Amino acid sequence: MRTTFLPLATMLLLAMPVVFPAAAQQGMPESHVRHNVPVDADGALTWETLSDLEVRVETPAPLQTIFHIEFPEHLRALDGEVVRLKGFMYPLEAGETHDKFLLSALPPACPFCLPGGARTLVDVLCAEPVAYTLEPVMLEGRLALLKDDDSGLYYRLTEAGPVE
Repeated sequence: MRTTFLPLATMLLLAMPVVFPAAAQQGMPESHVRHNVPVDADGALTWETLSDLEVRVETPAPLQTIFHIEFPEHLRALDGEVVRLKGFMYPLEAGETHDKFLLSALPPACPFCLPGGARTLVDVLCAEPVAYTLEPVMLEGRLALLKDDDSGLYYRLTEAGPVE
């Protein structure tokens, strides 16, 4: 039996996401094109990209857990940049419109449960209230990477608003 191994560089090149030049013509934020960030067909930053971080867990004593978050270079380059995200609204309070809510990669399934972990949630602070909907929403805002936030989340979108 013969086994063939691809050189590591070849495997890395094959695994790299591709962004087509047509993406620049979709009216998406310049940061997506400038940083060669994978986007979906609507020009939104992909949730797979946001999930690409390393979380190391340290337990120095019983009932004491410390999370160490390492963002890769392509995510650090987006810190403070205007990005687009598409996901589902999870309001934090009752009401028809919201200026603060969570955006999730996954649709709501239970009114009392979050659908996933911190990799699939973004804290959103809107400039103007957004009407609640069960449909996915496309938002544009300034992305902040959170390392030691009390919320336990990894990302925040500020100055956010819906994309028409």
